[in-house]
Amino acid sequence: MSSASLLYCVGATKAGTSWLYRYLHDHPACHVSAVKEAHYWDTFGPNRCASQIKAFERRAGQFATKASQEAEAGNIYRSENLFMQREKLQDLIQVLSTSRDGDRAYWDWLSIGAGRAEVVADITPAYGLVNKDTLKRMSALRPVTRFVYMLRDPLDRLWSNIRMAVSREVGTENFDLKANERLASVLAGQADAGVIARSDYRTAITKLQSSVSSDRLYTVFTEELISEQGLRDFCAFVGVQPRAADTKRKIHEGPSAVMDEGLAARAVQFLKDQYEWVAQNLGPLPQRWQDNLARAAS
Repeated sequence: MSSASLLYCVGATKAGTSWLYRYLHDHPACHVSAVKEAHYWDTFGPNRCASQIKAFERRAGQFATKASQEAEAGNIYRSENLFMQREKLQDLIQVLSTSRDGDRAYWDWLSIGAGRAEVVADITPAYGLVNKDTLKRMSALRPVTRFVYMLRDPLDRLWSNIRMAVSREVGTENFDLKANERLASVLAGQADAGVIARSDYRTAITKLQSSVSSDRLYTVFTEELISEQGLRDFCAFVGVQPRAADTKRKIHEGPSAVMDEGLAARAVQFLKDQYEWVAQNLGPLPQRWQDNLARAAS
């Protein structure tokens, strides 16, 4: 069994967690699974578990199809990688489908291939929505567990979340119009409640602070983490040596769209209590946050 510490990235959705996954993937002292989001801790309910397993089964089938296509095209390395991801996903489905007493199967799956890695990480932003009891259970799994929560500017995060959801549902035809219509629906309280929950930094962080030891919890502005100094500070928290990274690289950015300025101002007002709570409790706001907050008054 690996003696590595366990790092959870528990949020926020569309706040740069894919960039962090890639950074940890490339770090020689860290290990992450080929499956970025394990969704182990947020699928204890039978309905939620069944839904997630179906999603994973669909993805496994997609991996198999793509792997066969790559093999036919002569891209053997790519094909083997896709088959490996499919295999890893099928193993995870088995973990989710069986008894979770002790959570040993989850750790065994997560740490396979870790070797001498000092840190094993699970990057699943949805964990930011689990309850306090689950967070405490997560914390108790390993002798050393750490949690990181990334905060991206609330307006940017919301807009990115909306663009991702709309592109998955309807593609990119008339994308600007449809994305702005979805934003208007969110502001009117008519859209997916999950989008709002993922915008609620105050609730998520307050819950984490009451469930996780302060020396094991790292809350960080995305805009500051993805920088040379930010990575040094993060690696010091995790307990590994910093490694240089491409801080300009964007991962899973999704299709772009122009946000209506009137809606932008309304959205900032909608999110204003989040801006204010973060400013009061987590320190000065990064410049990007200040710039977007000013849109409410423009």
